[in-house]
Amino acid sequence: MAVLLPDRNVTAYVLTHPWGRDAHGVPVPPPPDARPAPRGTWPGAAAEQPDGTWTLRVDTAAWPLKAGDVLGDGSRMWTVVTALAKRVPGHGAADYVAVTATLNPPEVP
Repeated sequence: MAVLLPDRNVTAYVLTHPWGRDAHGVPVPPPPDARPAPRGTWPGAAAEQPDGTWTLRVDTAAWPLKAGDVLGDGSRMWTVVTALAKRVPGHGAADYVAVTATLNPPEVP
């Protein structure tokens, strides 16, 4: 397994979890084009995979991230598919959040 060193700053746009509810108690999602205010910017890295998905590594200060949240580096935006906090025993400075994401919008060949 290769180490991905930070090569960019990644901003997290995190959706409100859980969504608000209407008068009947039904969850109401935000409009599809609405982006929440940025929660913060941290060091990270991104690499495109052969299948077209992206693997990102983000500082643990960005945790928690959930499916549907958005990450951006100023030139690209990714929608989080999965996120997992990874801990390195005895080396807290090496902890990171492993993210699988899709490029938004996708690149057209």
